[in-house]
Amino acid sequence: MDIRLIVTVPVVAYLTVLGLFAVAQSTVGATFTEGQPAFLLVVGLLGPLLAFALIWLKNYAYGAPLLVASLIPNAWFVCYFFVVHDNPANAFAVSGNGAAAYLASVVGVVANSIILAGVGCWLWYRESPQFRDAVDRLIRPPASEN
Repeated sequence: MDIRLIVTVPVVAYLTVLGLFAVAQSTVGATFTEGQPAFLLVVGLLGPLLAFALIWLKNYAYGAPLLVASLIPNAWFVCYFFVVHDNPANAFAVSGNGAAAYLASVVGVVANSIILAGVGCWLWYRESPQFRDAVDRLIRPPASEN
C-alpha cells in the first residue's frame, strides 16, 4: 500500500475539522485577536498543506518534518488561545447557538493536530535513517564501554 494514502486520511480529517471550526466560529461570532487568523492560516493550514504536497511528491525528507513542525505548534496555539487564554475567541467565553459546536471543533482541531503530527513522526521515522537512529539512541542508549 502506498504510504501517501495512509497520510491522506488524517489530512482529510484535519481539513474537515478546520472547516467545521470555521463554521462554528462564524456561528458563535467569536472574534479573533489580531494575530490569531494569520497564525491559523500560515501554521495551521498552509504549513500542513505544503507538507502534504511534498509528501505526495514523495519528498519525505522535507514533507514529514514540516508536517510535524507545523502541527505541534498549531495544537499548542489552539489549546492556549482558544481554551486557556482569556480572549474573545476562548471556547468557554462564547455563548449562544453553536457554543457547543465551537468547543467541540476546538477540541477536534487539537486532537487532529496531534494525530496528524503523530502520523508525520511515523512517516519521518520510517523514511529517515538519521531520524530513526536519533530516536533509537534516545529510546535505547548505547551501553557504555568500561
